[in-house]
Amino acid sequence: MRFNQLAVVFMCFISASALCSEDEAVASVAITMDDSLSFSGKSPSLNLDGLGVWHITPVASAMAFSQTNPSSGAGDVSNAQLLIQKSEGDLQFFIQTGVYSVPVLGKPIVRTLSNTVDTYGYIPIASVSYILNKNWSVTAGKLASMGGYESTMTFQNLNIQRGLLWDQTSSVSYGTVVNYAKDDVSLAVTWNDGYYSNKMNWLGASGAYRLNDKESIGLSWVGSTSGNSQSNANTPLLQNNSQIMNVLYKYSGERWYFAPYLQYTVVPVNGAIGITSEYQTYGAAVLANYRFPGVTLTGIGPAKMSLPFRLEYIQENGGAANNVNSMLYGPDSSAISLTITPTIQFDGYFARAEGSVVRITNPEAGLGFGANDTKRSQFRMMLEVGLLY
Repeated sequence: MRFNQLAVVFMCFISASALCSEDEAVASVAITMDDSLSFSGKSPSLNLDGLGVWHITPVASAMAFSQTNPSSGAGDVSNAQLLIQKSEGDLQFFIQTGVYSVPVLGKPIVRTLSNTVDTYGYIPIASVSYILNKNWSVTAGKLASMGGYESTMTFQNLNIQRGLLWDQTSSVSYGTVVNYAKDDVSLAVTWNDGYYSNKMNWLGASGAYRLNDKESIGLSWVGSTSGNSQSNANTPLLQNNSQIMNVLYKYSGERWYFAPYLQYTVVPVNGAIGITSEYQTYGAAVLANYRFPGVTLTGIGPAKMSLPFRLEYIQENGGAANNVNSMLYGPDSSAISLTITPTIQFDGYFARAEGSVVRITNPEAGLGFGANDTKRSQFRMMLEVGLLY
């Protein structure tokens, strides 16, 4: 069954590419990308006359991993997607469709098809934007959530796996966002359903200021405005009733890229929905990338090489022992992680390896690593190869 589903996705991928022409290359894809990977800029397009020009961007990648505590390993498709967008005119849209894996530090890796079906489906993002003028726009639909730093898909980020701080934030929400940008200032306000809960009770705002050509700072806050008792894999009870604040600094120079940030989350007491204690998390992360000088691959041509890494620390305060609810690994637990992801990209083709370690302190019984949940550390090695057309 899994093979047949993957075959259908790849057939759609190939068919869509064959129907398109490369007469008009797309300058940028309407999706957040970090510093280490980029699209080839050769996305094919369809001119539909009165319906405008639609750009079709294929994404394909596969990954393999091996880990300790518990010891295991496997390989899988990590992305088989088509990004479809119309980015000209007053009315624009963006659709992301296909299958995807979302590996997370310290969490079991879920098979790609299971992850797709059990999370956001075969169309994880679908939105329509109205451009009021050069400063204002409104976007509505199934959106990438506001809050935090890292994005959801592997190819969007410096590292293959999502981090410890990312795991406290939502990924996809139904809702709307109003954007304003002028000169060095950009602002956004959102109203959405938080952790994909289908209850529109989350409000959020973010702002960024460009200090100069290399530096910027940003703030964000998102949070629940009322209690919601829903609890499942997509909508965890505690996180879906939380308030999340982030402070971010970015530096991008000729060789170095830095993005350190601080995160604070709080979940207030709400006995009516089963939250009998206040929970808090304090987190800090440094994401960085070193870009090597240009290299040339023999017989191939110029390539980009970089060395991204991420260092994180997060601590949970509050909560109650022997409680099924926890923000991390139990009351007053903490975790630290280090991830290193050497990366090479030629045109739209890329390959990257990754080594990571997570170390937890003071885990509650049953919330540690290993077959018996008694281990306090986990090492994981990963490899991802793919195409960003």
